[in-house]
Amino acid sequence: MSLTTDTSVQAAPSRPRLRIAVRALGNVLIGLSLGLLFYYFATDLITRGAQESLLAEAAELGTVGAPSPDRVLDEPEPGATGWETWIEEDIAFWRGVGDHEVFGRLVIERMGLDAIVVRGVDREALKLGPGWMPYTDVPAQTGNVGIAAHRTTYGAPFRRLDELVPGDRVEFYSPFRRYVYEVQRQFTVTPDQVEVVRSTEEPTLTLSACHPPYSARYRLIVQATLVEMQRLDTDAGVPSAP
Repeated sequence: MSLTTDTSVQAAPSRPRLRIAVRALGNVLIGLSLGLLFYYFATDLITRGAQESLLAEAAELGTVGAPSPDRVLDEPEPGATGWETWIEEDIAFWRGVGDHEVFGRLVIERMGLDAIVVRGVDREALKLGPGWMPYTDVPAQTGNVGIAAHRTTYGAPFRRLDELVPGDRVEFYSPFRRYVYEVQRQFTVTPDQVEVVRSTEEPTLTLSACHPPYSARYRLIVQATLVEMQRLDTDAGVPSAP
């Protein structure tokens, strides 16, 4: 009888300590959650500001910076393909683009994405938005264009990349042309499988992002094929939004 009484008396003081420990743990978890929310909010603000500045720079380059560049297309002359001046226009432009500068514009209706793409995929470049991989090809009649972006921080441009399905349309704009790609497939690879961005005979666009979200264990890959190219009306200027 005395043993039972002693055990009850000894256990009682531990309950307040347990409640204090639980409360402290809860406070820590709340603090961590608020810290993460603030971090994501802060990175989104950084990218939003950067994209606004980049769009203003794109507007100085011509109709690529228009509110709806797809409405500022050139009427080709009979028999013209649009590729005739590609080297002196697009290639000349891309050769002059420095790191973290405007490379083009990416519009994907399925993802609700309209973003300026910069040159580079290093840490600082991807804070600005989607980045073109400089070791891949430029949009052309052949080759593989590689573009990467975040899925969770810094505006998460590729947050909805997993929603793309075969047949979806992806538009890429240079200051002179609109390149329209059609999604062919979606798959995952490990980070070392760099062959997915190797040059190809078929004109290809490869979009890449970490997978799953909040992890860098894999890369989510979406590949699309060029189905249309049309020159922008570079004499139209940048019209105001409708």
